Amino acid sequence: MRTKWLRGGISLLALALVFASGWLTRNLLANRSMQSGAAVVVQRDFAPALADARTPASNLDVSEPSMVTLYDRVFRLVRDEYVEPVSADKLTHGSLEAMLAALDDPRSQFLRPEQREQFARALNGEIQGIGAVLTVVKRKTTLRVGDETAPLEQNLLQVVAVAPNSPAEKAGLKSGDFIDAIDGQWVISEDPFAEIAQLQRMHSSREQIRQASERARKRLENSVGISEAIRRLSQTPTDAKDAKPLKLTVKRAGQTLEVEVARATTRVRPLEYRLLNGRWGYLRPNLLNAAASREFANALRTLKQGGAKGLVIDLRGVAVGQQEPALQMLSLIATKRQVAQVEYRAGNRYKTRPLNLPKPPQPANLPVAVLVDRGAYNVAEMVALAIRQTANARIFGMPTFGDASQTNLYQLKDGSGFTLTVGRYLGLDGAKFHQKGVQPDVRVAAEPRMRGQLGGDPALERAVSWLQSQEKRS
Repeated sequence: MRTKWLRGGISLLALALVFASGWLTRNLLANRSMQSGAAVVVQRDFAPALADARTPASNLDVSEPSMVTLYDRVFRLVRDEYVEPVSADKLTHGSLEAMLAALDDPRSQFLRPEQREQFARALNGEIQGIGAVLTVVKRKTTLRVGDETAPLEQNLLQVVAVAPNSPAEKAGLKSGDFIDAIDGQWVISEDPFAEIAQLQRMHSSREQIRQASERARKRLENSVGISEAIRRLSQTPTDAKDAKPLKLTVKRAGQTLEVEVARATTRVRPLEYRLLNGRWGYLRPNLLNAAASREFANALRTLKQGGAKGLVIDLRGVAVGQQEPALQMLSLIATKRQVAQVEYRAGNRYKTRPLNLPKPPQPANLPVAVLVDRGAYNVAEMVALAIRQTANARIFGMPTFGDASQTNLYQLKDGSGFTLTVGRYLGLDGAKFHQKGVQPDVRVAAEPRMRGQLGGDPALERAVSWLQSQEKRS
């Protein structure tokens, strides 16, 4: 089903041109988010953790009657007196989009009914578009104008991970890539008028300011907002004339690359597993969802029956995750009922609560090695840390992405919904990994030539070597 998108790119460009000297990047991007809606949730993250799917209860203690009355008054005036007829649904959904966009959190977004359905399909492994998990990364840098510098905030569109067998993987996109342009159009990542503001502070000549204004105007004329960019990358065309590959300008480790990538529906296999050298069980959950949880239990049983003396759990590039299925998997590895903590807000204070397995653990009682990289994201990061802290495992690879958000999905009566960050995952010992990532015990920077295959996967080889040493000790 094709998602309906709100339009507004032209109006955004017009506003930016009119208010050139005062338009800030934050406002620019916020307006784009409000216009194009909550599509960013599914496309940015595929799957915020489904910690709790419920309808929020009324809480009179935190209500703001005066503000609610004010909102209701404005709502009725707009609905009844705006020059063109406007539906209550449009106003309500637009208001909710703007409310959640005001949080400036890519994991807290409103979902229209069709978007919530697309969200659910992504959770189940049906990925649209190029097949990459995308997010927006904030970065503070400096703008140099002449001999002076000024602070500059950027909002960069980054690839978190690519789905197996997706167009993105086939095109060579990698975790950590920044998408700078699509079909030659700059993805707006900073205030295009920052140079003008700096020239004005420097009391530069009118001619310098005019030239800077012309450069900014041309840049904006050939640009696309982040929300629109995500939509293009995350939508599978239904019309053959729109199905041509996208040409992406990608920045990777100081280099600028041109990548051509198709768009298609990618169906991700929940789990892959095999027995290595007849002794070491290798399990790679491509998703952390209900299907992967069921297959994980069956695979673990099969590997043990086949004579596995140790396990390698490969979480590299695992960016689609749900909390409950992840806990089900952990119950077969962890030796403790509590596997992590969650930090949450209670009024103006922060508290922590335990994150427990849904049932007593039934561990495999085998040595475990975990593989991670920057593509291990959110719930996968929590799982890696939990395995290390509750099963005496070792982690091999590179630091994980660093997103510890615990996110709830709320379903509303009209079929719409929203996601909301309600806490941060912590390690069992209270260790924080948000914006830091989970650090491996053994760093292995070399990328695999053949992931999951001995002889072509350096991190896997280091993990198996450690498992062999553990077997000798026992």
